[in-house]
Amino acid sequence: MGKIKAQVSVAIVCAILGFMLAYQFKVLMKQDKTLNFTNKSSTDVTVEIEQYKKQKSELEKKVQELQDQIKSYEKAAAGKSDATKNLLKELDDTRLLTGITDVKGQGITIYLTPDSKIFGTTGEQITDKHLVYLVNELRFAGAEAIAINDIRVVSKTGIRNAGSYILINDEKISPSRRIVIQAIGDKNLLYSAMSFPEVFTDFKGLCDVKFDKVDDIVIKKYNKAYKFEYAKPIKE
Repeated sequence: MGKIKAQVSVAIVCAILGFMLAYQFKVLMKQDKTLNFTNKSSTDVTVEIEQYKKQKSELEKKVQELQDQIKSYEKAAAGKSDATKNLLKELDDTRLLTGITDVKGQGITIYLTPDSKIFGTTGEQITDKHLVYLVNELRFAGAEAIAINDIRVVSKTGIRNAGSYILINDEKISPSRRIVIQAIGDKNLLYSAMSFPEVFTDFKGLCDVKFDKVDDIVIKKYNKAYKFEYAKPIKE
């Protein structure tokens, strides 16, 4: 009976977490849709943008407070039951896999610094394909968490060119500025994987490449909400 109660408690906690993240997503999406800059002066637009940034910051702070509360509920629900502790362990592992929690650990940092002279003469630059390639190489080498310019890369992350920018999780990064890629995993394996000459062959003439081992990397969580419209779990 106690085991069932513990499992129910954990299920309730998970439901609260899912509702909280979905609510955050809906609020932020609603704010985006209400942005209307037509017939507004640049000053009005700037003020409105700053207001939305402030509101977003306040919402993110509130979400963090709720997540802290959920953590305390989870610890209380775990108690001394091994079954519940195992459930919470699975929940934590799921958070790591989906990227919805901050993580830290050893790994490597890659710096891609474009050469301004190159951009002025050939017009060639780093593209989405270069970044997708590096992400795949890092994952193949055992990277457990990856970020590009502090943007968390997860299973739902899309990387593609958009005009003069590269979009990652719908956030813009400029290929004409230094790009920093962080990867958490066995730092020696990751470093060895990046040391193969052919890994950065396509980057020659585009940018200066450097990568270093790091003992303590911090990668922030994925800041979007997961939403599935078509993929449904199969009920046995």
